[in-house]
Amino acid sequence: MKKSAMILAAGTLLAGSAYAQSSVTLYGIVDQSIRYQTNSNAADDGLVELTNGAITNSRWGIKGSEALGNNLKAIFQLENGFDPDTGRANQNNSLFGRQAYVGLTGDFGTIKLGRQYTEGFNLFGEFDPLTIGNYTNNAWPHFLTQLRNNNVVSYDGKFGGLNVGASYGFGETAGSVRTNQYWGARASYAYGNFGIGGVFQEIRVGADAKQQMWGVAGKYTAGAAKLFLGYIGGKDETGVIDTGYMNAANSRNPIPVGGDALANPREDMILYTGVTYQLTPALALTGAFYYDDIDNKNGVAGNDGKRYTGVLLAEYALSKRTQVYGTVDYNKVTDGARTEMPGKSNQTGVAVGIRHIF
Repeated sequence: MKKSAMILAAGTLLAGSAYAQSSVTLYGIVDQSIRYQTNSNAADDGLVELTNGAITNSRWGIKGSEALGNNLKAIFQLENGFDPDTGRANQNNSLFGRQAYVGLTGDFGTIKLGRQYTEGFNLFGEFDPLTIGNYTNNAWPHFLTQLRNNNVVSYDGKFGGLNVGASYGFGETAGSVRTNQYWGARASYAYGNFGIGGVFQEIRVGADAKQQMWGVAGKYTAGAAKLFLGYIGGKDETGVIDTGYMNAANSRNPIPVGGDALANPREDMILYTGVTYQLTPALALTGAFYYDDIDNKNGVAGNDGKRYTGVLLAEYALSKRTQVYGTVDYNKVTDGARTEMPGKSNQTGVAVGIRHIF
């Protein structure tokens, strides 16, 4: 008992000392929009809903750091995603489903351990005109990145205009180093008004099947305008992109029988372009266009199709922390890609919303 009391007292003193040298920040975004969506089900009914924002998903988090000397810091971040209209937690009802990591940062770069964004998501968050949207209808090109992964060790380093990153996710399956394994690497370079980057990553499901994505992108600032251009490629032997991300629920467009993703992997070739124009200090206008050429949709050889998306977005800043916005998006699918829509082969969405950052 005496030994336990001494340990508890020492832990309390150490915690107090660490707290005195640390900074801890509570932060978040609350973003809600009223959205109308055409052809939202198999009967082609319209849908009006209160939902998360067009570009940012609502979240709250805690992050902090402690100075350790010689420019070395301990860091941590815990971030929860939620729906303000219901209070429900996102990411499968996880407590900290967006990010949860601890690490060290210094002159060498940053090392983090925990649940983190994939390298594909990290790169395209910087090179997408919508900074990766939030509605399925404006975010789908980046589903190939699978957004986040668990059990990850990552490195990020900045050396002048060069930024590099690499990460590895442990499969955590006894007797195997490859089952459920993830790894990725990216690099980008900024020079004046110009930036360019590239990425490759792989996620395994089981010991053999893997989902790979790769891409390159560039951006250029010309006065008040920012121009974006990018390419995302993908090959999926696991079926997860179709089953987990790209098939509409309750669809009248049936998934073909006999699909075998391992034998006939889905292949994507996505091209996109866009521009953001700062019309006034408060008003920003963005237009984006995305195109996907899909082969072997749903693991069926020759079941090919295409998807086209156009998005317009206007954001007006009421203050540094509060914005209102309006957006319109249009999606069209053809042939094998029809299973990505619940009814007709097109959808149009219109939304207005408000975002507050704290």
